[in-house]
Amino acid sequence: MSAARIYLAAGGTGGHIFPALAVAEALNAKGHETCLFTDKRGANLLAGIADLPVRLYVISAASPFQSGLLRRIIATGKLGLGALSSLWHIGLRRPEVMIGFGGYPSFAPVLIARLLGVPVMVHEQNAYLGRANRVIAARARLLALSWPQTKNLPDGVQTHITGMPVRTAFFAKRRPSCTGDDRVLSVLGGSQGASILGTLVPDAIAMIDPPLRNQIKIYQQARIEQVEDLKARYTKLGVSASIKPFFSNMPNLLAKSDLVISRSGASSIAELAATGRASLMLPLPSAMDDHQRANALQMEQVGGGYCLDEATVSSAFLATRIMQLFEAPDELGKMAANATVLASPNAATDIAALAEGLISKRNAPNLGAIA
Repeated sequence: MSAARIYLAAGGTGGHIFPALAVAEALNAKGHETCLFTDKRGANLLAGIADLPVRLYVISAASPFQSGLLRRIIATGKLGLGALSSLWHIGLRRPEVMIGFGGYPSFAPVLIARLLGVPVMVHEQNAYLGRANRVIAARARLLALSWPQTKNLPDGVQTHITGMPVRTAFFAKRRPSCTGDDRVLSVLGGSQGASILGTLVPDAIAMIDPPLRNQIKIYQQARIEQVEDLKARYTKLGVSASIKPFFSNMPNLLAKSDLVISRSGASSIAELAATGRASLMLPLPSAMDDHQRANALQMEQVGGGYCLDEATVSSAFLATRIMQLFEAPDELGKMAANATVLASPNAATDIAALAEGLISKRNAPNLGAIA
């Protein structure tokens, strides 16, 4: 089909923004013009990515479901500003399709597009339909899902199982685990960070037998206030470690990892599956509808990783699990292979094709009935 203008809207966390980026990449490959609406958090996440394949529109947004009247008023005001900004951009250069990826920054652009008569579709990353997507999906032409068992779906909405879109760079980086003498452990807290990993993991590493500990090389994402303390702790343990608040080249990092300890947001799970990496997953307890646990259990069920409970996991247990896996390279290899079962290499192109289908239906001539 001829080139079209297709807009995307996504929340400011990695679980929303990176799937949108993958779809933008697929749309651009087909010659379409793409623009992505997100908030400042989303823009900051994308700042370190070279050759960004999409134009950004940064808008105001906040969750209206906050405690305290004043906070709710402020959040409503931010959503209102986001709606005005969306109305300006969409009205000025109207797209032929709008794709929403959830999160409150997607709320205003998608609803404004719908009010202006633009066909809307939604992609849900998690195994439980999120709050913003619940409202939007009821007004969408179709709903693309990452998981067949997705819960809390509205009635009467056309659904398609596409899987979770991931950038092509992740699929290009697959390699066998434990190919050298070193054992590479990556610790990823997700785009929102995970302060518990800043204490849990170094405590566990300290309990590992020295011969194995000396083989471990660590790459750890940490909150900025934890970075220097973690560097000092690992130096004292004699462990080689790279500690940063953010790793800009995640495909390369996962590719050289033998084991990954991480949160279990939808984007994290999809990237582990695409790269084929064994994992120990620590779901964020406060995640909406406990969706991170549902995501982690999907990976555990296929044998690609273990779902751990933040409330009960101890450093001693974590140390034991790390030792068991690093001392059994064949088991790590099996887990890595199992993880790929959840990969959806065609998800981004399938979502792009669905968007093109909406354009084709909209542009199809209505010949009416023949008398």
